[in-house]
Order: sequence, then structure tokens, then C-alpha cells
Amino acid sequence: MKIQLDNWKILNLNFSSREEERLENSFDLKTGNFFPEDKSKTFGVGFEIEIKDKKFDLSIEAIFMFSLDEKITEKFKISDFPKINAPAIAFPYLRAYVSNLTLQSGFDPVMLPSINFVNLVRDSENDEN
Repeated sequence: MKIQLDNWKILNLNFSSREEERLENSFDLKTGNFFPEDKSKTFGVGFEIEIKDKKFDLSIEAIFMFSLDEKITEKFKISDFPKINAPAIAFPYLRAYVSNLTLQSGFDPVMLPSINFVNLVRDSENDEN
């Protein structure tokens, strides 16, 4: 089975500078996946990122669309690939976007941390149980 990242886009972006600097930065990440009913070989990975920097607030919603060379099965849907591997493939694009956006906006570039998606998924599954 061949899997390819077809495209990605920012669905929502909110960037606002702060008048008063905050003492600490924070970063929150949520991921999810979806399988369009009208496309049997396509699935998407969504990201919601919220950054509270000392000098600005940034929230981003983005989707990344992947395609397979065969139909998506139920087995594939519950496998690690859409929950772990696909987000791991997509996240570096989002990291670069955030870094460039903050730099081009006149702030120090924000380098998002590397994410261990295996642990992220396991932690969220443990929270659900």
C-alpha cells in the first residue's frame, strides 16, 4: 500500500499581539482524523494548535489530506497509521509554517517541540478510559 500526502491548508488562523507580556509561554495540540464518505481512498488529519507566547496569542486549525493507492478498509481506519504515522508526517509542515509566520510577523520565530505521537495517542486513549 502506497500512501501520499496530497495537500494541506490552514482552515482558521487567529494571531494577535499582546500589549502586556505574559510570564510564561504555553502550547496545546489536538489531533484527529476523518474519512470522507465520498472518497474511498482518501483520509484527512486535523490539527488544532494554541500558542500563548509572551508577546502574542496564536491559534491554528489545519487539515492534511492523504491518499492511498487502494480503498481504505475498517482495519486501516483503526490502525496506527491515521492516528500516529500520518500526523507525524504532517506535523513538520505545520512546525515550519508556525516558525515562518511568527518570524515574518516581526516576532522571534517559534519552534514548536517535536511530538511523540505514539505517546500522545496512548495518553489520550488512557484519558478516555
